[in-house]
Amino acid sequence: MSASPNEVVFAAVGDVHGNMNRMVNDLRHQAEVRHRQFDFVLQVGDFEPHRDEADLATMAAPAKYRHLGDFSAYDKARRGFPWQVYFIGGNHEPYGYLDTHPEGFELVRNCHYLGRVGVVDLHGLRVVGLSGIHSEERFRAQRPPLSALGSVSNKDFTYFNERDVEQALELGHADVLLLHDWPSGIIDPRDAADFEGQRRSPSHDTVGNEYARLLVDALQPRLVLCGHLHKAYRTSIQHPSGKTTEVRCLGSVGQGDGAYGVFHFKGESFHETFLTGRD
Repeated sequence: MSASPNEVVFAAVGDVHGNMNRMVNDLRHQAEVRHRQFDFVLQVGDFEPHRDEADLATMAAPAKYRHLGDFSAYDKARRGFPWQVYFIGGNHEPYGYLDTHPEGFELVRNCHYLGRVGVVDLHGLRVVGLSGIHSEERFRAQRPPLSALGSVSNKDFTYFNERDVEQALELGHADVLLLHDWPSGIIDPRDAADFEGQRRSPSHDTVGNEYARLLVDALQPRLVLCGHLHKAYRTSIQHPSGKTTEVRCLGSVGQGDGAYGVFHFKGESFHETFLTGRD
């Protein structure tokens, strides 16, 4: 399906975990069957852009999940991203690398980190991102300086804090909001059984966190994208203002189609198109 004139079409990607080659190949296929390149790609954290073993050592993850991944080839320009990719940080990132530019930066050509809190205007859409996950214990604490790497837990770098949320609130509004963890209170009770006893969600009413939800309620974006739980889920939030926020939670790239969404924005309306499977 080709895009209409003045229509912005972008892809959204869930947790990549270093599988950049699969991400690029899957998205290339989607662009080919639509006969239209994406205007850009948004990614919701756990991207894992490790250049080398030194970067990998700064990631918070059990040893069995520490893999260098594909990014080294992109860093060395042996491979490239066909579209502009914008990502936020999750809880499995080389923050020893990313926090050298907490305000965000271009890692390699066409690959941009939005920072701990970031905003970018893309084809007229205001995209806001908040990196990291929530820990009530760490929420009101400052993040350690990079000089503390090796003397504190790598996990201490994976959390957003009160100042991050305040900075995001100061941005005023967003068309698209990127989060790693889910906002709280979004699970329809009819879907409760799908969330009972799972990793990071012992019950449907414990999914997500209140500060991510605070951002949704304050910024009232048209679309929220999130990852983290490796589970695809769609819902919407009705605001007292009369505005509606569509929420799209994405799976991981290793799981296949549930990791991707394709969104068409034109004027004040937007819709998502379904993915087309490979032959």
